[in-house]
Amino acid sequence: MKLTKVAASVFSLCVLSSANANTHDLTPAGDVARFAAPKTLTQSVQKAPLRQFKAAPLAQAQAETTEAITPACPTLNTGNLYTLSGFKAGDTDCYHFEITERSKTTALLVGQTGASNINLSVLRHNEDNTYSAVGTSANPGTDDEVIVALTEPGHYYWFFEAVESDGSAFNFGAAVATQLDSYEFNDTVTTATQLSTGQNVITANMDSVNDIDLYQFTAVNGQNLVLNFADNKSDEFIFEIYNSGWVPLSANELIPISGLQPNQVLTLRVRANDALPVNPSNQYTLSVQSIVASFSDHSVSGERNVNRIPLSSYRYLTTQAYRKLSWSLTLNDSAGAPIKNAEATLRMRKDINDISSERSYTVVTDENGKITNNIELGACNPNVRDIVHTEYSFGYKNTWRSDVEVGLWQIRIPTNLDSDGNGEIDFIGIGGKNHAWVTLGHICDQTLISSEKS
Repeated sequence: MKLTKVAASVFSLCVLSSANANTHDLTPAGDVARFAAPKTLTQSVQKAPLRQFKAAPLAQAQAETTEAITPACPTLNTGNLYTLSGFKAGDTDCYHFEITERSKTTALLVGQTGASNINLSVLRHNEDNTYSAVGTSANPGTDDEVIVALTEPGHYYWFFEAVESDGSAFNFGAAVATQLDSYEFNDTVTTATQLSTGQNVITANMDSVNDIDLYQFTAVNGQNLVLNFADNKSDEFIFEIYNSGWVPLSANELIPISGLQPNQVLTLRVRANDALPVNPSNQYTLSVQSIVASFSDHSVSGERNVNRIPLSSYRYLTTQAYRKLSWSLTLNDSAGAPIKNAEATLRMRKDINDISSERSYTVVTDENGKITNNIELGACNPNVRDIVHTEYSFGYKNTWRSDVEVGLWQIRIPTNLDSDGNGEIDFIGIGGKNHAWVTLGHICDQTLISSEKS
């Protein structure tokens, strides 16, 4: 894989940075008393398989309200950092918290010392008094435990299990972020957002300093790509690609990638710049697109029954139509395969002498990389009148007089590539960057002057 304009520094692969309560802005809330988890809850965790909790669709989640249940454990608030001590091996404790709107919750167990190894689970209390597993973290020894989950409105528990403990204190809490974008939850490689095989433009945000957005794109044809990460010059985000380690990429410029193998998977990561405050209302835009290398099967024409005006009667009108212009083409990548969601624009100037008559029609390709579109030409205002021309049909020589609105058209196709490095996208097409416009004859009126047997 060849990347241009890529910084040389490389970071080791990880899917979640080490937990630190300070980065979540949790408020120290002091000690809490031990509360042994009820046997019913402990048994449901240890002996019976828990139902896996699945997040509801967004529209449904927004309509939900929290159920009226009786918590099985003492209630604590999210956003706080609590201190708990006095565990011995085999002990279990639990504490209840409530989520009132769809959010992403980061549950933490941090600050273990001494001979401690305490695991953390997050459970959801269902309306029928059963429990669903949201997530479990069971790192060795005193390592921090972190669970990041998309949480719908409802009732939840921190659930602690002591593998071993000498009673030393530790801290726990939960940070809740409610300003979510459409790409939560994708903080790990296994939950990465899978991008379309066509062109992709994504707008998203960072809801906390520990938010991570991961995306994967499969270059099915081994085609050349262009990446672009736009952050409005805010520097609030760090954009990276995995290439034997995380490699940072520049923002606000086009980054070509070539030398890919068929079905090679690219993993991209966006994370918050922890040197700056996180503002969830600020967004970034990530573009992952195939370079449009060529087009094929192109056609631009009027109706089939057009009585054409020949070159001998007037300068050649390449395309002639009465009321409708039809155009079609297929856009292809560097491997010659069609591209989904690529775009092309037909520009049409109705009056060759009037720039203000110019109109643009942009269409994206379908699943097969094809565009098929019709344009109604509208009112016809002739700028060339009384063109006399001859037609031979069914043994007759027919002489016609036509009034025509002479205009121009061209098709412009952005390649998504800036080969000159001047900040301007390259174009290909018919009448594109290095081509003249094509003449269009919008036929307003045709009058038969005479018809003679030939």
